[in-house]
Amino acid sequence: MGAVAELYPESEIYTLATDPVITKNFPDRVFKPSLVQVFYSIIPKLQWWFPLAPVALRVMKLPPAKVVVSSSSAFMKGLRKPKGSIHIDYCHTPTRFLWSDAVYAEGEVPKILRGVMRLYLRWLRRWDIAAAKRVDYFIANSKEVQNRIQKYYKRDSELIYPFIDVNFWQNSAPRGEYFLMAGRITPYKGYEKIITIFNELKIPLHVVGEGRYLSYLKTIAKDNIIFMGKVSDDELRNQYSGAKAFIYPQVEDFGLMPLEAASCGTPTIALAKAGSLETVVSGVTGELIDEFNFSTVSDIIQHWQGEKYQSNAMREHASKFSKEIFQAKISDFVNKVKHEHNY
Repeated sequence: MGAVAELYPESEIYTLATDPVITKNFPDRVFKPSLVQVFYSIIPKLQWWFPLAPVALRVMKLPPAKVVVSSSSAFMKGLRKPKGSIHIDYCHTPTRFLWSDAVYAEGEVPKILRGVMRLYLRWLRRWDIAAAKRVDYFIANSKEVQNRIQKYYKRDSELIYPFIDVNFWQNSAPRGEYFLMAGRITPYKGYEKIITIFNELKIPLHVVGEGRYLSYLKTIAKDNIIFMGKVSDDELRNQYSGAKAFIYPQVEDFGLMPLEAASCGTPTIALAKAGSLETVVSGVTGELIDEFNFSTVSDIIQHWQGEKYQSNAMREHASKFSKEIFQAKISDFVNKVKHEHNY
């Protein structure tokens, strides 16, 4: 949301809670956190305080404004806009743990509380639909999310892709002999399947990232697989640049990492679903495969011809997702809405 805030430097920034890690990047901006901040300051685990979000947003008071722009993957679309304002929500996805991954939310609480959690989620779905109805305009960050907004909220939306820093994500290391996976290590991303396949192939694989599933993956991985843990952006850039290909087996709302890899001159092998259909151009910036299993993955890895993917073409594709293009489209859309309402 920082790129949107840059477009409106005089505007205050309202959040459920904030952290010095975030605010230090905006030294001249005024942040207005909700009452969730009180609890987050004691225990900085935002997922613990999500049940407070609907109440916190109900009592949050925004000053008069012609347009309110929110960024939401869960709750912020439910803010109470000032009277006479237009609310535009940049939606990263309809709330995942309500509509497409309720099992994840239940798994975050002790078994004894899961019945209560199910009742809460049932109520929260009704709240979420009501909150979506109060939004005047939705912007979706992908076609996949556009479809979900229509499916769950019965609303149309504008499509504006998120961005990567194409100036930062550039080739920074010589090509190596390894393949790469990176991201938060959670069960739904299919990393276990890739680990198992590379165990059989005995081909070098680097795994960047951390998460609660990491310790298990380490127990099943053989010596050809190296776990890098959490790395800096500089080191991730080097890992992208040195990899023969980036492997992306998960289903994502959009997914920036294949674009970062392409910007560094590295192709991606991705599952042909959801956001990857919009970020990976088969035969140009990588390959899309219908299913990640031993047969499909081993065939493509063992016959990999990295030289067919041209760095210039990959960079050209990634440049279509620049910050400048994103900001221009956001600004144009806001101005269009203001014009329609004679603001």
